[in-house]
Formats: sequence, structure tokens, C-alpha cells
Amino acid sequence: MYQKAPKMFNNSQVIFVPWLHFHQPPIWNNGKLQGNLEKMLNSEANSEEHWNAQWFAQAYKNPARYAQQLTLEGHHPRMMVDYSGVLLEEIAKLSKNGIFSNIYVDGKCIGNVISLWQEVLTEYSDTIEFTGSAYSHCYFPATPERDHEAQIMEWRKVFADLFGEKALSRVRGFWPPEMGVSGNPAEALRFVRLLKKCGYEWIILPNAALEHPQGWSTPELENRVHWLVVESCGESERILCVVRDTDMGIRQQSGHNAEGCIDDLRYRSRVVGMKPPGLVVPTSDGENGNVMMFEYFKNSFAPLFRERHRWLDVGFMTVSEYIDTYLSPGEITEVRLKSTGGSWIGGHQQWQEGDLRQQVLAAVEQLSQDYAKVVESGKGSVQKSKALLLCETSCFVYWGSDFWAQQAKLFIDRARNILL
Repeated sequence: MYQKAPKMFNNSQVIFVPWLHFHQPPIWNNGKLQGNLEKMLNSEANSEEHWNAQWFAQAYKNPARYAQQLTLEGHHPRMMVDYSGVLLEEIAKLSKNGIFSNIYVDGKCIGNVISLWQEVLTEYSDTIEFTGSAYSHCYFPATPERDHEAQIMEWRKVFADLFGEKALSRVRGFWPPEMGVSGNPAEALRFVRLLKKCGYEWIILPNAALEHPQGWSTPELENRVHWLVVESCGESERILCVVRDTDMGIRQQSGHNAEGCIDDLRYRSRVVGMKPPGLVVPTSDGENGNVMMFEYFKNSFAPLFRERHRWLDVGFMTVSEYIDTYLSPGEITEVRLKSTGGSWIGGHQQWQEGDLRQQVLAAVEQLSQDYAKVVESGKGSVQKSKALLLCETSCFVYWGSDFWAQQAKLFIDRARNILL
């Protein structure tokens, strides 16, 4: 019988939890709406695209698969994950319609990925912590603010429909897509207020979005949990803020092995100290690149837990587990946003700069305004709202290409037809 990990954290000098981010955009293909993964799987059987898609499907299963496998071996794995709402819907579709049942990777069937996740979130719920995100992976600083709540709440609905209200009640943290946040004081205050209204207790951000307090080392900023304090016009809000470990995230994506990871963790423990122990959270895409598709789980993640007896000074917890175990309200440090805000690549230019991006953003803004009038007239609906939210997918502007701008146009045209 499965037993939860014993609460033996007193000797831990540093706490570690890897984090994988997953997203595939919706796409208009051959006159119909699909998820990009489905489109890739339906490509020529011997094509590179089809071959990659099979490994992507395996990547979306891997966290649950390894949580189950390592637990049954007697280990106590820990991981953080976030999936966009549209990707969760696509995985559910491909699990239900049998497509995944006909895909084999390394001789093993992908099968029903959602069913496996349901089992893990019920039977091994302490092994993996989901965070909330936006339904269509919108970039919040470039998305009409009037639609922020719908993006957040639609993700929560998708998650609850797939995994249940009990699993949703354990979703306490929030991943803003591309880790993007506005630095405008009034906008930031409203965003924090909205997250709290929607039930979130903490957010993860990159250090590029935060002021670096004078005298602090990078580990002191990145490897502690802080209060993020935002102020505007005499009002103030705060929410707990986890900070991505930038270097560790890059190394995770490039194939950081277990021994190298432990060495880096011990360095951070010496800089941050042990009261409380530092929290190291590397984040990276969970599917892009050969390392994440072929090597990460068997060569990096699994050895951390299978060889845990070699590094008893390192503890493994999810973020919320760490918060519940170590944080004392009166001892939490404070951080503030830069006036520019930021993202995982630094600034907002990849989603906002250039004529092509501005044209897409202007068309989305107009569509959002028009739908707001539809709602005021009492003719709003879930179908219409989701059609709008899909148009706000970050991929439509991130790449700055004619192809993705055309995708945005097709989705906006589709949404307008639904709104009429």
C-alpha cells in the first residue's frame, strides 16, 4: 500500500522541486479547429512532425507516469506542473477518442493520459502539485484586462471537469503564461486582487520582473518565498511570490544530471542559509527539445529520488508543502515589481513590439470590446466567451510571423461569426 513520505525535514539544508510547463496552441487546419498536437499526430506517418508529436504525447504523460512508478518503487517524488487549459482539453479529447490508444513510444502505448492523471491526483496527490494558469495561455500584459477573469476561471472549470473539485481545491498557486506580469501599479494591484478572488495564494514570477533589493544576492531573491507587495493610489495588496531559479531552469532544460543538480543546490543553501532552508524552483518547458523528450525523466528526475540516500541534506517538497511547513508570517521578506514588469525572457517585446503584433492585438482588443457589449445585452454564452479567449492565445503574437498572424485572423473571424 502507498504511504505518504514521512515528515523528516529538520535536517534539510535546502528544498528542491522541479517544475515543468506544458502548452500547445489551438490551430486552424484544413478548415477546422484543432489542437496543434492533434494536427501534428495527423501528419504523414513517417514525417518528422508526426514522430515529434508522439514524443510530445509521451511528455504530457511523463509526470504522472513517473510519479506513479517512483512511488510504487517506494520513493517519494515531488514535482510542480502547469498545463494550459486548451492543452488539457486536447489531451482529454485524444485520450477519449482513441487516438492515444494507437500511439506507441518505445514499445509502450500512450493510452488514456487523463485517466492516469486522475489516478495520480487521487492516489498520490502529494507527489505532484498543479498550478492554475490561463485557459488559452494568454500573455496577460498584452491581453484585454476585461478578459483576465474569464481566462483564469475557464482554466479552473476545465481542470475541475477533468479531475474534480477536490483536486481543484489543492491548486493554490498560479503560473502566469510566459511568466508575464505588468509593472503598472494599478494594473498589478488589480491582477493580484483578481488572483486572490479566484482562490490563489501564491504566484511564481521571474527575477526579471522584480526589483532586486540592495545587498541581496541572486539566490536570496530567487530561492526564498516573499510577499509580493503592490501599491496604487493609496491601496495595497500582497500575495506570496515564488521566484524562478533562472540558472537552474536553463540547466534543467539542457540536461542537468542529478549530481550536478545537488552540487548547485548545496551552493545555494550556503548563500541563503537554513532558517528557513532555501526553496529552489527551476522551471522549463516539459516537451520542447531532445533533452525533455528523451532524457530528462530517466537521466535527471528519477535518479534524484532513487539515489536520495546520497543527499540527505537536500529535501524535496512541492511549493505549497514548503509554504505550509516553513513560512512564518512575521518573517517573510517583501519584494516589489519593477515599473516595467517583466517576463521569463526579460521584457514584453516578444508579445507587443512590431507592426504585425500590434495589428493582431488591436483586432483582439476590438473583438473583446464587441463581446463586452454582447454580454451587456444579455446574449453572452460560454461558447461565445471561449471563442474570444482562444483568440488571445500568446502564440499568435509571440512568433511575430505571417503564419501565426494569419492564425489569429482565422480565429477572430470564427469568433465574430459565433458572436453574431
